[in-house]
Amino acid sequence: MGIQAIVWDFDGVLLDSELLHMEAETETFKKFGFSLPLQVMKQYFGIRLADYFGEIAKAYGLQSTVREMIEAHYETLVHYYGEVFPLTPHAREVLEELVESYDMAIATSRERELAQLAMKRWSLDTYFKSVIYGDDVRAGKPDPEPFLRACDMLGVHSSAAVAVEDAEAGLISAKKAGMAVIALKSDHNRDMDFSRADRVVEDLREIPGLLQDCSST
Repeated sequence: MGIQAIVWDFDGVLLDSELLHMEAETETFKKFGFSLPLQVMKQYFGIRLADYFGEIAKAYGLQSTVREMIEAHYETLVHYYGEVFPLTPHAREVLEELVESYDMAIATSRERELAQLAMKRWSLDTYFKSVIYGDDVRAGKPDPEPFLRACDMLGVHSSAAVAVEDAEAGLISAKKAGMAVIALKSDHNRDMDFSRADRVVEDLREIPGLLQDCSST
């Protein structure tokens, strides 16, 4: 059958945002009188904001301020998604190349309103037949629901789709969904466990060739 579709993660894959996310989180945490080591923040790459802050609040005994933390951080992220986060190098040229041959979707943990700020800013909508946002699913990554929903929206079986991810939660999610996974290694995740990935790349321009090889086997 070969590869028919590609489902992309958003932050850290198409949007070069993860290191800047940690800066934004540090700003928010300081407002509430505490800080987190970078290594702790990295453990939550790819996790929905409500799940992330909920776990942090429990760990720090801040359950009564979870909502306030999320609201404060949301305001910060509106600025970052609308004005700051850049595209990952070569993202547009790779999407331009692949959209001619594959149906494509996004499965992101990010909330719809925030992700759409960056989608519109960078005019990305034209490349994707569907987008699954964090608030579209009951269970976020590492649960397989986001990727299964994306494949369903594209009308393809998960075994005929490839996921492109940069976070361990995303790798687990895609593999549970029965998909092949290409992992993007970058500065923000070099110490991550990539063993679940079928292929690892350090440049998005490597992906078209990998997909051609998969489709021809």
